[in-house]
Amino acid sequence: MLALSDPSNAASPTVPIGKQRTRGVELSAAGELNEQLSFVAAYTLSNGEFLDNVSGTVRAGNNLPNMPKHSASLWSRYEVTPKLGVALGAIYQGKRYASTDNLVVMPGFTRLDAAVFYDVTDQITAQVNVENLLDKRYFLYANSNNNITPGSPTAVKVGLTARF
Repeated sequence: MLALSDPSNAASPTVPIGKQRTRGVELSAAGELNEQLSFVAAYTLSNGEFLDNVSGTVRAGNNLPNMPKHSASLWSRYEVTPKLGVALGAIYQGKRYASTDNLVVMPGFTRLDAAVFYDVTDQITAQVNVENLLDKRYFLYANSNNNITPGSPTAVKVGLTARF
């Protein structure tokens, strides 16, 4: 956590205060089930907490904000033809606190994404991505208990990649 080095001067530099600790594990796997179907999976277990009482609201044992205990993702890609591929992905984030005081909880969410890839030539690939395929309402990030950023509704992105 950061605080002003001189609390009476808003322009003073920030300095770290209090101790924090994060412990956890990250696991991932990638592979091909056959020549057409591949996948990438990941799981993270995180436990981040304040070790010191920093203020009246930031107490030892409070969880770090914006850090879910559990998060995971799974993506699969299927090659329909040598030039055409489709992908489907799921992203999960568990509940997390909006701020250091641990008073506001942002609920966990699972979001589905999809993509279609097409090799126009050996050097050019066209791609369409659909984020939040089912238009799930969720909270992406928080700066405080009352400044919480919602996740994007369904969004479509089109891209063209050229290789030289």
